[in-house]
Amino acid sequence: MSIKTYVWSLLIPQIVLLLFSPLLRNKPIFRWYYTRVFHPVFVDVNTFRWKFRTIPIFYLSVYIYCTALYFRDVEGLVRPRLYVLERWVIIPTIIAAPICAGFLTLTKRPTTSRNWHSSEPYDNLIFHAGMSCRTCKLPKYARSKHCAICNQCTQLSDHHCIWANNCIGLGNYQFFYGFLVSNVFLTTYGFLRLLTLRGLNRHRSLLVLSILLGCFAVILMVFTYFQLVLVRDGMTTSEESKWLVVHDMLSQGRLVIDQTGRYFYRIEDETQMGHSAGVKNYAFYSTNPYDDKLYRVPFYEVVRGVNEITNIYDKGTFWLNLRSRIHSE
Repeated sequence: MSIKTYVWSLLIPQIVLLLFSPLLRNKPIFRWYYTRVFHPVFVDVNTFRWKFRTIPIFYLSVYIYCTALYFRDVEGLVRPRLYVLERWVIIPTIIAAPICAGFLTLTKRPTTSRNWHSSEPYDNLIFHAGMSCRTCKLPKYARSKHCAICNQCTQLSDHHCIWANNCIGLGNYQFFYGFLVSNVFLTTYGFLRLLTLRGLNRHRSLLVLSILLGCFAVILMVFTYFQLVLVRDGMTTSEESKWLVVHDMLSQGRLVIDQTGRYFYRIEDETQMGHSAGVKNYAFYSTNPYDDKLYRVPFYEVVRGVNEITNIYDKGTFWLNLRSRIHSE
């Protein structure tokens, strides 16, 4: 049996178990795999804490491989066709920038509820006053979110970046965006520059490096684009899911606003009958999913369109939204 056959014979069963164990976890073989492997590795954040460091190590390994491939096999081929500015300024800079920005993204912790009192207002739509984090037992400030991996409530939370094994929030946005942009520039510049070197595409190392850079460039540009769209719209990744719930309420005609400007979620109350035919009774609840209290709302208006909702966290322009993220006091 060849090494390749042996590797595939081990890999294919693992892929099958990995994909189907969550669905078939009540079956004997899948139950053991789900309990011993899938749940500890992919679900339980407190087991095998070392697993969170594997993605940054993987990124660093790919980065080192591509850099070594360039200097070992490609640089000698392309050197005669490079400008002096490229050889001594541009290429060294774009190679060093992702590592520097990545190191800062990995090491710079965002501000948390333990060391920061947020001044962000509550909009009483996706963020509500008087709430405490069920895990931290600290006040749940507007635009904060608890991260189970980091065990903290991150201020102006966006997401937990697996590539840096760190939460992205107030205090390290600038490094995260620098990490993204520097990687996009490195992969895009490298791919396009190699394409211009006609006559060298027959070399295997150059072809491999071109394919890797091209694939990474596309993936990174798409991810960066969606991040910048969120900045433009004045929301974070974690807030986007909350706004999707709000839009779902709106599309169903269940989002209402009272005379004080507070939003509620209405549903038909089947426990009461109207006094006349065709009259519907409604029950009103807060848009806060942790508040199950029934409210009395005598006067209200149904929110009919997105233009009737104001995102108070949107500063109005892309640059103002960006500045509010990278400016930490």
